[in-house]
Amino acid sequence: MLVYAVRHAESLANAGQTDSLNSALSALGERQVEALRRRFSVTPLAAIYSSPFLRCLQTALPIARAVDLPIFLRPELSEHHHLEPGARADSELEAVREIVRRHPGVVPCSDYGGAYGWPPVDESSGEVIARMRAFAAFLKNRWRGPEDSVLLFSHGSPIARLIEAWLTDQPGPWFRFTIDNGAVSAFRYYDGVSSLVCMNEISHLRELPAPQRANFREDGSIKSVPPNGYW
Repeated sequence: MLVYAVRHAESLANAGQTDSLNSALSALGERQVEALRRRFSVTPLAAIYSSPFLRCLQTALPIARAVDLPIFLRPELSEHHHLEPGARADSELEAVREIVRRHPGVVPCSDYGGAYGWPPVDESSGEVIARMRAFAAFLKNRWRGPEDSVLLFSHGSPIARLIEAWLTDQPGPWFRFTIDNGAVSAFRYYDGVSSLVCMNEISHLRELPAPQRANFREDGSIKSVPPNGYW
């Protein structure tokens, strides 16, 4: 099976235009979504999964409509906020029933075994590692066909931990992966072997302006110094 993991397109928070933890996409983010829609509209897919955050759903919905698939909500794909224990912040996430009502095409995932709820904003590093390792195991057990391909939409930190979980039996040091807004990472599971096909692939974004906080410049070259706080 093959997994395409997409970090949501640029949000208003990424662009420095809001402090909301559940912000919508920026104007550039909407253009990135169109580039992603063109890329995946011709890709055979068995399922689409998404974080419940608005920026992920706004990235996923045009693609789901193009390929005529529902979007399955998965709590494991939620953002990890890196806040201290006991931190008080409002994620602004609604209950799953309200999210489904507001976004036609988004549905609860019938394969999700637990009670629906979202990770707390002060979730620890160990907790995000655990949930992404559980989600990696779910994907490998659920999609066993060699031609099965799934698409998921999440955030920088969860995707980084999912890549680690996909490739390793035990979690290692908390190191950063470079994952830009709208970037695609792909990993494969075949004949019992896990592999990373690509990470932070942005060829579909090359005709668009580079966001200020991107790891790449307008000409596609890579910045030697990473943008502050960017996954």
